Amino acid sequence: MPKEVVVNPEISALIVIDMQKDFCYEDGALFVGDAAKDIIPRIKALIEEAIRKKVQLIFTQDWHSPDDEEFEVWGRHCIRDTRGAEIIDELFLKEAYVVKKQKYSAFFGTDLDAHLKEKGVGTLILVGVTTNICVLHTAIDASLRGYETIVPEDCVAALSDYGQEYGLRHIKSVLKGIITSSGNIGFSNLER
Repeated sequence: MPKEVVVNPEISALIVIDMQKDFCYEDGALFVGDAAKDIIPRIKALIEEAIRKKVQLIFTQDWHSPDDEEFEVWGRHCIRDTRGAEIIDELFLKEAYVVKKQKYSAFFGTDLDAHLKEKGVGTLILVGVTTNICVLHTAIDASLRGYETIVPEDCVAALSDYGQEYGLRHIKSVLKGIITSSGNIGFSNLER
C-alpha cells in the first residue's frame, strides 16, 4: 500500500516536470506514450489542491537549442520557442513559476535552488515525465541539496515499464525519497 504523507504547504513545492507537448501529445517528437496521457488528470487534481493550500507551484520545461548535443541520444525535441516545448494546455497556469532547463535535472544550470530557498521550501513533490530520466535526476539533485522528496507514483510516467520501476526504486532505496500515490498526499499546516 502507498504510504500516507502529510505535507506542510508553507514549506512545500509541487514541481511539474516536463509536461510538454513533445512528450505528452501523440504528435509530439518524443511521445512518452499512453502513460503520459494517463497521468494528466491526476496531476491536474494535485495542482488544483496545491493551489487551494497555497503550495508553491513550479513547472519545468525541457528547453533546447536547435543543435543541442542531447539530440544525438533522444532525437530533436522541445526546441525552445516551438510548439513542442510548450507546457500542455491541460496543466499550464500563467501565474506558475517556470524553470527552463537544458539538462535532465531541473537544478542544473537554473535558479531553482535559489528560488526554493528564498521561499523557505524544504519538501518537494515531483510529478511528470520521465520517471527514470528528468524526474530521477531532479530527485537526485534535490536529495544532494537536502530537500525531502515525495513522488506520487501515479503522477509520473516513463518510456517503459522498466524505466518506471527503475526510477521509483532508485528514488526510494538510494535517495530515501517517499513513494506514494496522489490520493495519499494531504496538506496540513501542523508541524510533522
